[in-house]
Amino acid sequence: MNSINRRSVLLTGLGVAGAGALAACSSGGGSGSGGGNALISPTDPAVAAGEKQRKSAGRQQKLTLTAAPTMIDLGGGVMPKTWAFDGRTPGKEVRLSVGDTLVAELSNQLPNKTTTSIHWHGIALRNDMDGVPPAVQTAVRAGSTFTYQFIADAPGTYFFHPHVGVQLDRGLYAR
Repeated sequence: MNSINRRSVLLTGLGVAGAGALAACSSGGGSGSGGGNALISPTDPAVAAGEKQRKSAGRQQKLTLTAAPTMIDLGGGVMPKTWAFDGRTPGKEVRLSVGDTLVAELSNQLPNKTTTSIHWHGIALRNDMDGVPPAVQTAVRAGSTFTYQFIADAPGTYFFHPHVGVQLDRGLYAR
């Protein structure tokens, strides 16, 4: 009698994932002109056309988010050293209305040449504003800044965090 066990489920899942990876790597069915997998740059006309579809209310909210070492109060006299945006975790809430343009300057003040980024979780953005290094953005070097700018075009509650190492686990996040 055959029985389903954990090992058979895991092996089946691995097989399905492998087949999917092979299919994704095949040469057929690509996007772009000529059936290839051509990438587009942030200055490509297709990106500008997509951005024009986002409806702006004409309002801008500017802020600076500083990623830096800090100490946080966990209560009961426990004060660990960690990293946070602007000295608090979670970081200060950012509130926008649909159509507002967010202009958020990330200031990386992390130690030891640590790079960082901000991924705006759950928000569909142009790649160069999505904060996922090295896939769509170069990570922001320590001592440097990067300005994220986009129109908030969907209502909801979202959060943002780095896509570098375990920085989210250290406390670099906000909503």
